[in-house]
Amino acid sequence: MADPERQDGQGAVSLVEAALDSLYRFCGGLAALAIVLIAVFVAVSVVSRLLGVYIGGMTEGAGYAMAAAGSLGCAYAFGAGAHIRVDLGLNACPQPLRWRLDQFATVLAAITVCFLAYYLVRMVRISWNFGDISDGSDGLPLWLPQLPAAIGFVVFAIALVHGALRYCLTGQSLVKDSDEALLERPEED
Repeated sequence: MADPERQDGQGAVSLVEAALDSLYRFCGGLAALAIVLIAVFVAVSVVSRLLGVYIGGMTEGAGYAMAAAGSLGCAYAFGAGAHIRVDLGLNACPQPLRWRLDQFATVLAAITVCFLAYYLVRMVRISWNFGDISDGSDGLPLWLPQLPAAIGFVVFAIALVHGALRYCLTGQSLVKDSDEALLERPEED
């Protein structure tokens, strides 16, 4: 007979992993929305120039959306195996060494991104406290475009810590091999 405590523990872990996966997908969706915003800002800028009308802040808006897209998409891309990795070098190593190197790289990346996320959140707080305003033609409070980047890197830090813990505790990588992710079929109902 199965141990009920073990099942409850596994159920809780599965629930947390499902919630984190949903968070990563949500941020990926926000990154996709930011890419659409980049296209909209650029199109409005081009059309307005052709019509001889100046609409301020379009260039800055495209830049802010690019920063949001780049940071909000990191956690989703990490889980999907879309980040650049040195698989050629890792594949040349024996399996135990490959596992250790991959584990070390994941832990190192988690530590680095946690520091980056901390300082991005700190930058947003400082911009909020001092009332910093953009130098561009939009005159936007700087904390507004900085906030999506900070959120994106906080979620990316969570994904890396999640991946590092999973890797260290279970030996399973959170990251799908990019070739496996491409070949994976969606589940049919």
